[in-house]
Parts: sequence; C-alpha cells; structure tokens
Amino acid sequence: MHRLPPLAALRLFEAAGRHGGFTAAATELGVTPSAVSHGVRALEDALGLSLFHRSPRGLALTPAGETLLAEASRAFEGLSRCVEALSGKQPRNRLVGSIAPTFAARWLLPRLPELRRRHPLLDLAISTEREHVQLGDGRIDFAIRMALARTGPAEWHRLAQVRLVPVVAPDCRMSLAQALARLPAIHVTSTEEDWAEWAALRAVAPPDHSRGLRFDTIQMALDAAGRGLGVALARLPPCADDIASGQLRALDDPVEGGSSYWLVTRPGLLRRPEGRMLANWLREELDANAAMNSAQQP
Repeated sequence: MHRLPPLAALRLFEAAGRHGGFTAAATELGVTPSAVSHGVRALEDALGLSLFHRSPRGLALTPAGETLLAEASRAFEGLSRCVEALSGKQPRNRLVGSIAPTFAARWLLPRLPELRRRHPLLDLAISTEREHVQLGDGRIDFAIRMALARTGPAEWHRLAQVRLVPVVAPDCRMSLAQALARLPAIHVTSTEEDWAEWAALRAVAPPDHSRGLRFDTIQMALDAAGRGLGVALARLPPCADDIASGQLRALDDPVEGGSSYWLVTRPGLLRRPEGRMLANWLREELDANAAMNSAQQP
C-alpha cells in the first residue's frame, strides 16, 4: 500500500514549483491560477506542511517544498518517459531562451552543431530581443545575460567572468598607445562596463569620450572595428573566436571586468534533464574555450 497525497493536487504543485508561480502553471495545465492555488492549499492541508512562502514579491519554495518538488518532478518525468516509450515515441525536450545578442551570434551559434550532436532531443528556441523577460511566466525558460550581480527572484548560475580587451581591424599594425591616440574609440551605450572601466583597470587615461562612434550592441561595435572604423572594447568569452580566427586583432592582454555572463533560469529548471543538459554543456564548452585561449596567450 502506497501512502500518497492527492495526485491531482500534487500535479498542480509540481507545475507551480517548476514554474515558480501559479499563473504559468495554470497556462501549462489549462486551468485557472485560482485552481492551482486551491490545489496547492489542499495539498498543504493534507500534508500538514507549508510548501511555499507567499509574499508580495511572489512564491518561494520552503525546504519541504523543495524536497517534494524534486521527488515529484522525477516521478512525473519517469511516468512521461514510460508513456513515450510505450507509444514508440522519443521524448523531445524544448527550452525557450532569451540570450544577449553578441553571446548568441558570436559564441553560441558556431557551437550549436556540437550541442545538437551531443543532445539531439534537446530543442532550443532562441530570442535575442533585449527586452526584460519574466522567467517562469510560461514563455521563457532561461536567459543568458551579462551582469554585475544577481538580481530578482530567478535562479542565477555564473558561467564565466567577463574579460575586456581593445581590438582593431586585423590589418591595423598600431600599438595600443598609438591606436588609442589616433583612432576614434567605439562606444557601446547599452553596457555597464565600457572604456572608463577598462582604463581604470589598466591604470591608463580613457579614450576621448566626446569623439567616436556609438552603438547600442557590442556586436555592431565589433563589426565596426573589424571594418577599420576605430578601436572597440571586446568582451571575452563571446568575442574570443573573432580574435583567434584573425577577424579582429587584440591590442593588449585581456583584463577581468566586474561583470559575468550568467545562466538565469526559471525555478527548478536545473532539476530537470533538459535544464541539466544545457547547463552542463555550456559550462563544458566555456571551460574548454577558456583553456584554449589561455594556451594561446604568450
């Protein structure tokens, strides 16, 4: 005899815990947020435990809720895979992500063939819009962002420290000092770390801020530098391939900035197989990229 809580309520709780909210869980299950809320309350009453901390900022799992969510997710995943196997279908794991444009275009895209080879059943849908996204709203599962620190209630996992290095077109033979004196500096208006931060880290005078081109994406700044329009500040790791391939020429050794690239996920995503696949692959590729770049440096 198995002692189980009401399974309908458990299913509502598992979806709410996985999404981090009642609204997204209701969207997935095709019920109302009120039905999810009442189902979770019924489960808490049956167990005699609080599974969520409720506050004006939203929901957060209690220790008991985290334990139950992990077991419930594994159980439902097992049942789902069993049903798929019995029906002769291979389960596909779909994730929707919002990724910073430069990271997506210059680092992720060239490596997607390897990800598909390693995990052929992992489907990704990628948006590079720079709008603020609400993880756990049923639309976005994860984001990759460059930021100084964690913000908000989502789960933040550091991927790599940002390193800064000035770059120019490959045929430019100037030294760092010559390039900063003679070429216009290319500025990025959308990032928190630009020339002033790099200059402070290098203990040198920053380039003249009153002259030079301005772009709202790192991607366009790098393309402008590659066309000989000035000197841009590249961010590693996403721009490392441009330097290694000779599309851009680095004028200095990289210095560590204050920002990092983060994998930001909806609550509970890394407890699911598809979330672990993605996170583990990202870390492996970034570690390998860092090791290769270190070996290439004199």
